[in-house]
Amino acid sequence: MKRLRAILALSVLTTAMLAGCSSSGSDDTGSGNSSGGKQTSEAKQQSANGGKTPLTFWTYVEQHSEFFQDAAKTWNEKHPDEQIEIKTETYPIEEMHSKLLITLQSGDGAPDIVDVNVARFSDFMQGKEKVFVPLNEVIEPEKGSFLEPVLDIYKYDGNYYGIEYHVGSPMMFYNTEILDQAGVKVEDIVTWDDLHEAGKKVLQATGKPIITFEVKDSWSYYIMAGERGGDYFDEKGNTIIDSEENAKTLAFMLEMLKDGTAVTTPGGGFHTEEYYGFMSKNGAASMLECMWYMGRFTDYMPELSGKIRMAPPPVWDANSVYPVFGGTATSVTTLSKHQDLAVRFLAEAKISAEGAGKIWNVLGFDPLRWDIWGTDVMKQDNKFTQYFGKDIFDIVIGMKDKFHTSNITASPKFSLANSLVAGDILFKVLSEKSETPEEALKSAADQIEKAK
Repeated sequence: MKRLRAILALSVLTTAMLAGCSSSGSDDTGSGNSSGGKQTSEAKQQSANGGKTPLTFWTYVEQHSEFFQDAAKTWNEKHPDEQIEIKTETYPIEEMHSKLLITLQSGDGAPDIVDVNVARFSDFMQGKEKVFVPLNEVIEPEKGSFLEPVLDIYKYDGNYYGIEYHVGSPMMFYNTEILDQAGVKVEDIVTWDDLHEAGKKVLQATGKPIITFEVKDSWSYYIMAGERGGDYFDEKGNTIIDSEENAKTLAFMLEMLKDGTAVTTPGGGFHTEEYYGFMSKNGAASMLECMWYMGRFTDYMPELSGKIRMAPPPVWDANSVYPVFGGTATSVTTLSKHQDLAVRFLAEAKISAEGAGKIWNVLGFDPLRWDIWGTDVMKQDNKFTQYFGKDIFDIVIGMKDKFHTSNITASPKFSLANSLVAGDILFKVLSEKSETPEEALKSAADQIEKAK
């Protein structure tokens, strides 16, 4: 119980980012009744649900609930002899993860299928007996079709315990109207030094910054640091938040802030009304986020439609790589009485070619199944192609071989580390300028090491 209380306390420090028990393949795993009792119980359940097997799904994102309801309809059309009924429950993010930890610990009340935030995933991987079912049987046969760096985020001791919704490809969003006024072309911005020099031209011609940096959220910093090999932890879970790579990244951001080519993000982060209003009025010439941020542009900044051009982020040098860290994994719990069915349904919903296509066209995410990125299904007209154009996945395809796995799930202290970055380090270094990058990062490393 001490371990559970520690994890519950740590999970309250949610990241802004937003990653054992054997799987017998039998639908009755986890029940303490006799075989006959299980069959009778399940027969009663199916009878109560019109002959359909009930599967409970927990999530903290309403759109994910709708996605799985649609996936269940598709499943039932394809499997008339194996009908299911998805019972979805949507909770606030903190409440859901805390409730999941409690139900898995107690052995009662856990869902069959559940979404887990990438920054919380390692909380559930700490015991000798895993609480999620290995998914190797559905992943390995087609592993070559999936983006492996994202698969590996949820890999422990050779087993895959979660399937992502999206790659989380880092992406630059450029306001070409502002760049044109300064005579800057997107193609000329290859490195971060190029962006800095372009920023000087933009500032002189328009009086506007080329980019904004968050001080209350960690996305842009984490991407930039990750490109040069920075992270909060190494692959073994050792604390490296105070690394030279991280310090250099903060120093570069600080340099741009000092000469006015960058400003701190209005509202502190990219998900605030202040920021949406600022960008809608052509406040800055670019922003760095993940590909899923397209939905924020279409929904909150419609005025910029036709002005925003997507491109790979600048790099530090020829050795730079693009970190990918997903956002939400979906897993099957070992307490499910229908593990085999739940695993097969999850695979069809998220990593089949049809399911991956819906992840793009319904949710607007970059699916793990890269072998469909260049197909017509990814060019179908939707609100994203109307806003950004139809070459979106041509950009991602060009980045594919430079993606690498982040160590988000390497330590259960990730949410603590990220909260220190988002709530303390960035503000002190970039906004207050009260501490040097080295001082702020060393202080954070000490706090992480002392935390239990």
